[in-house]
Amino acid sequence: MKRLAVAVGLVLGLAVTGFTEDTIKLGGMLPLSGRAADLGITCKQGAELAVKEINAKGGVLGKKLELLMADDKANVQEATALAKRYIQKDEVNFLFGEVSSGAVLAISEVAKQEKVVFMATVASTDTLTKEKWNRYTFRSGTCNSQEVNSLALHAVKDKKLQKFYNIGPDYEFGRTMWDLFKAKVTEKNPKAEFVGEQWPKLFSPDYTTHINAILAAKPDAVFCSLWGGDLVAFIKQAKPFGLFEKSKWILATGADLGVVKALGKDMPVGKGIVADQRYYFHWPKTKENEAFVKAYLAEYKDYPSAWAAEGYDGIYFLAEGLKKAGSVDADKVIAALEGLTLDRPRGKSTLRKEDHQLSCDFMVGELGFEKTYPFAVVTNPQVFKAEEVLYSLSDWKKVQEANK
Repeated sequence: MKRLAVAVGLVLGLAVTGFTEDTIKLGGMLPLSGRAADLGITCKQGAELAVKEINAKGGVLGKKLELLMADDKANVQEATALAKRYIQKDEVNFLFGEVSSGAVLAISEVAKQEKVVFMATVASTDTLTKEKWNRYTFRSGTCNSQEVNSLALHAVKDKKLQKFYNIGPDYEFGRTMWDLFKAKVTEKNPKAEFVGEQWPKLFSPDYTTHINAILAAKPDAVFCSLWGGDLVAFIKQAKPFGLFEKSKWILATGADLGVVKALGKDMPVGKGIVADQRYYFHWPKTKENEAFVKAYLAEYKDYPSAWAAEGYDGIYFLAEGLKKAGSVDADKVIAALEGLTLDRPRGKSTLRKEDHQLSCDFMVGELGFEKTYPFAVVTNPQVFKAEEVLYSLSDWKKVQEANK
């Protein structure tokens, strides 16, 4: 409608200043309610902080950034409808966000069809940047392989761990995480056994049957990819059974700030819990990270989560891409984002030119308590270089060839 009005105004010789595009619009989609709300809300806050900082310095290309945001409830249909509405009705320049693996793939397909750049944030499925790769989608967050390979490499150092069990959400994310974990563990320890799997539905209210199955299997270690509110609920239900004293646990995103804060001193440490988070407010100890934490604390009176950092970084990558491109034109912005490196709170990070996946170092360790914080944090950390744990570009190219 705006473009039509401008055209009519020009034809009739009317002033069209009311229709001047003085903002660069981003259409954001995140779960802002339900068990996934903590991820969505903190990602939104990180993104909003970045927008505020950038606009305070004059914006980008002489325009202010405008972040629209809606609750997609981590639902594929809702996210798809929102993406189309943003483009067709709100005339956004970019799409932004998402937590759900299924929804992020759907949004990416809309971005491809509509030729609009999409900056994915939290959702981590490798499929987004491998099997379902398209040139319009970039990711400012880490992916499954970075996370799982780091956890697996840390776990296999313990030679006592030979029998592994799985519990994960019954959808693309959980199943992919387990497949990747088995592959990396087998690569490093061909004698490893995988003795069982449990697949509770996302947002399941009761984990009793799954807990009993794990107890009966008596594994040396349990790989768990439950996340957010589901992980909190599971730990609360499993702790009275002594589950964390009977096996070692490997918790993907187990150091999530939302999880450890929700559990506080009730977070079990048991026989040792290997855990990670995709960003840490206390690591790395750089001026960039310290500045981000200080600004976030001032704005929201809380420490930034990984999801906040992924939203924050996503905005800054887009802003820098726009500056480099000198335009909002999708093709020019894509060219500017490809291979772009920024020194962000998590350290130097690059949007790889070929697959548009963020490449950065990754840290894991064991959960423990320190006097500084009233919740568990990662202790005795081990840092893996991006090239050690991120899927290789040769693997990526093989997938692209197979998909032709």
